[in-house]
Amino acid sequence: MVGMDGIGGGGGASGGRAGGGASGGASGAAKPKVAIVLPGGGARGAYEAGALSVLLPALEARGEEITIACGTSVGAINAAFVSSMAQRPAAEQAQLALARWREMRKGDVINPIVGLGLPKMLLRFVGEMLEIPGLRLASIMDPAPLASALDVWVDWDQLQQNVKSGRMDAVCVIATALTRSGPVAFVHTDGKVPPNKASDDIRYVRVSRLHRDHVRASAAIPLLFPPVEVTTPASAADYYIDGGTRLNSPIAPAIALGAERVIVIGFEPFAAPPPRPVTPVQPRLADVTANVIDGLLVDQVVADLHRLASINTFYAENAGGVGGFSQSARSYRSSQGKKPYKKVSYALVAPERKGEIGQIAEEIFEQRYAGWRGVLHPDYPLISRVLGGRSRSRGELLSFLMFDEHFTERLLDAGARDARRWLDRHPRFWCSDATHDFQVDPTGVDELREEQVLDEYRAMRRRQS
Repeated sequence: MVGMDGIGGGGGASGGRAGGGASGGASGAAKPKVAIVLPGGGARGAYEAGALSVLLPALEARGEEITIACGTSVGAINAAFVSSMAQRPAAEQAQLALARWREMRKGDVINPIVGLGLPKMLLRFVGEMLEIPGLRLASIMDPAPLASALDVWVDWDQLQQNVKSGRMDAVCVIATALTRSGPVAFVHTDGKVPPNKASDDIRYVRVSRLHRDHVRASAAIPLLFPPVEVTTPASAADYYIDGGTRLNSPIAPAIALGAERVIVIGFEPFAAPPPRPVTPVQPRLADVTANVIDGLLVDQVVADLHRLASINTFYAENAGGVGGFSQSARSYRSSQGKKPYKKVSYALVAPERKGEIGQIAEEIFEQRYAGWRGVLHPDYPLISRVLGGRSRSRGELLSFLMFDEHFTERLLDAGARDARRWLDRHPRFWCSDATHDFQVDPTGVDELREEQVLDEYRAMRRRQS
């Protein structure tokens, strides 16, 4: 999770198009820079495509467009795909994204587990246990097909051209370095890359050309997929795993690259659900694993968005240097040598109910792979058994790996539905008020101010240690 300065700090680093993009409105003012922030989630990426199919045309109708794309894991794949289509009309981008996901199958991402791959995996597992040289288990699954599939899905030459021509200010994918440790943002831009400071949680690396190894590294889910070696640029050469282990929803990089408005797509509700009584039951492996994933992939983005919304409401300055808590915030940040907080508007798309995507995966599994149906497609039943069989969390974990056409279609529909729900609630597309989307009580401003200042102080102390 990033600190307050990463989320709400002033002044982005992206140079991008001259004048910040084409002029908008009668006043001739430059268009605000819009970023899309896409988290990781494996097969859940279809939900992102469904949401984008609604958001992209709605954004274009406002005279706006995405010029910054930041993604992690499958979000990195979708970010690269969208960036490679930036030269097309929004409706065409939307239809191509839907078509690409409808064509996707498990064989495009991983090799079969049951078959020749199973004895090889068992042999490597034994070699790992006995520490036999040359026989080590790097992962449970073999994602070899993904490398060639990415070259089909993403037009890398067009992506580079879109950055060079200024259609895209920046494309950023997040991966986690194993040797150096910590999140790395591979940034393809013709503008400035945020400077790397000793106090920063994120390391920014400029790439002259984004290619499939950067995206594969971002999507290398630990244990399931092997680490990916990235050799370019040489300064960042290392083995990498899924960026979601450290930064699943790259809001801070988007803002650091100059975004003034951000679209964030998530897989769980952004607002915390009301507490409800729970009867403890004996947990299975799937329950424990799902709880860990929930903490890694969901809690981070929820906390960052709450921080962003709170800064917008109580700290950020409006035009002319006025704002709710601006005088105190200005004095405090000035003493730290930092610019005042800036207001960043957002659009958020996520399911309304917690666990909805996992429930869809569970339903599809029961309909298509449970019992005798699994004979024709044994990989998913095997994964289910490894996870401990039927459990309350099985669907949550299967949803990351279920590249099934029926599951994909359900997620495309769900993403589009939830995007329309946001637009119905926010007819002007954007919002920036914490009291509107995050149930922040405006009467508790004093407590929130104290909490946020303490939070920044703790973050500063962590960076200095």
